Amino acid sequence: MNTSGVVVGVDGSASALAAVRWAAEEARSTGEPLTLVHAYSPGGQSYAARELRAVQQREQGTAHLREAEVVASLAAPGVRVASRLRAGDVRKVLLAESSGARQAVLGSRGAHSVSRLLLGSAGLALAMKALCPVVVVRDRAPATGPVVVGLNGWPECAPAARFAFLWAAAHGAPVTALRVWRALGTTNSAGVHERARAALAAELAPIAGEFPQVPVEHLVLRGPAGETLLQFGEHARLLVVGARGHTGFARLLLGSTSTHVAGQAASPVAVIRSAEVVRHWREGARLDPAADGAG
Repeated sequence: MNTSGVVVGVDGSASALAAVRWAAEEARSTGEPLTLVHAYSPGGQSYAARELRAVQQREQGTAHLREAEVVASLAAPGVRVASRLRAGDVRKVLLAESSGARQAVLGSRGAHSVSRLLLGSAGLALAMKALCPVVVVRDRAPATGPVVVGLNGWPECAPAARFAFLWAAAHGAPVTALRVWRALGTTNSAGVHERARAALAAELAPIAGEFPQVPVEHLVLRGPAGETLLQFGEHARLLVVGARGHTGFARLLLGSTSTHVAGQAASPVAVIRSAEVVRHWREGARLDPAADGAG
């Protein structure tokens, strides 16, 4: 299998270093290498100004990578670590670096562009195009708790569900499947709630049946989808959401709401855009970028 294991974006921020710790532990748990990537894009109106800025950015980038190497070695002694300093647009660099990776990891906040990658108008470049799962990590990454997967909209969220079970099985964690409904003026809320829970259990049954060793809880809550996911997932080991479709959690990483979930979630957030991405994570094999239609 020709992959570069786990790739993590490095920019010197506290959030990025938290992502490095999480990625290092993930790489060690799977026996894969860890690749630290820092991208810089020199600016300036004249050639001399661009060259001077490039030198400064290379020096700063090298320092960020060295710091990240120390953090990785302390978090996961023995993990194989490689560092790459690349010139170019951070989105394009990380997309290229993650093309052969099994997983890409980013920090979710900070002053630099890697931490802001999933936040803002151009923010979904990596999550929507990467051939592997993208995990966004804040400063705190719980080592215990369930894998919480948001499942509003089926079958769009089926790849997210499958990834949640695969990851939970690999890490010895339970799964909580969460569905949120919000119906104004509903008089029979108990009936709506029970029907939604039964539908969720029925949809998830084929996937859950493949992982009898993974405990699963079906949970249906009423309220705003984003806020409910954040609140319930506060103590999750990992939050898993889909990045396709036009309902429920599939919309949480589209447009302005991306800042709400990826920027505020206390737990790491895994973005799963297609079944091919899940297959890539499971098999650890390089995918053809043209094979992008499964979902």
